Amino acid sequence: MSSPPRHWLFATTFLFTLGLPACMLAETVFLKDGNTHTATEMRRDGAFVFLKIKGTDGGLADTLVPLNQVERIEFGESPVLAEAQELARNGDLAGVLEKTAALAKAQRIYADILGNQWLEVMRLRLPAIALTADPESFAELQKIWTPTGDPELDIAFRLLVAEKTDLEGARTARKALAKPGASTLPAALSWLALGEEALQAKQWDAALHCFLSVEVFVAHQRALQPTALLGAIRAFIGKEERAKATVLQAELKQEYPKAPQTAVSEQLVR
Repeated sequence: MSSPPRHWLFATTFLFTLGLPACMLAETVFLKDGNTHTATEMRRDGAFVFLKIKGTDGGLADTLVPLNQVERIEFGESPVLAEAQELARNGDLAGVLEKTAALAKAQRIYADILGNQWLEVMRLRLPAIALTADPESFAELQKIWTPTGDPELDIAFRLLVAEKTDLEGARTARKALAKPGASTLPAALSWLALGEEALQAKQWDAALHCFLSVEVFVAHQRALQPTALLGAIRAFIGKEERAKATVLQAELKQEYPKAPQTAVSEQLVR
């Protein structure tokens, strides 16, 4: 994994190649000496950040700050991040990927600085990539990935990579992660994958166990629930228990009316 560019000219080219602006808005830069800067613009050049700071006369002044003097940076509320979180709560994975694409690349540049939003972005983006199986988004994630410090996300990323490079190893990992009562993202992704395998093998009870485990134990991962509910509906239909399938379909429609799984489930229970 390459380190951030060390020459501003290269950094600017890099940012525009990614389709990003060469600066980011920030609220406050906290320095280790106790001083703070309120910046209207910020850009990173290797081991330095360039800030535009409003002076007492109302004008803007350029300030260069070495990163080893920075305690943390507060990026403030991000409307894009808030919109992506709402999309995830509604089960719109494609919308999450579209909304967070540029934000992920931008926050990756600041992932080694306290206060960055890399973790929050990956909490949204990584599950969406896992469930949509979008090869372009996965390839981009591999290019910009840096550990988040959150064991759940870092393990989930390694699981995604294993699924592309070592299918047998990934399956072994999924079985180990999908423990009864587990409430982690890797466990949820494992149950979903194992549930799909069980459906393909027409092992309806095993599929139900996997999909309902996601609904029961990992309910906080709302972006995953439409997939889990649809899987359980398919399993109940396979068992010829259509009444139970209809109950779950009503729950899916009520909770996630705009999720694509809802439209699919309506066709299944007719």
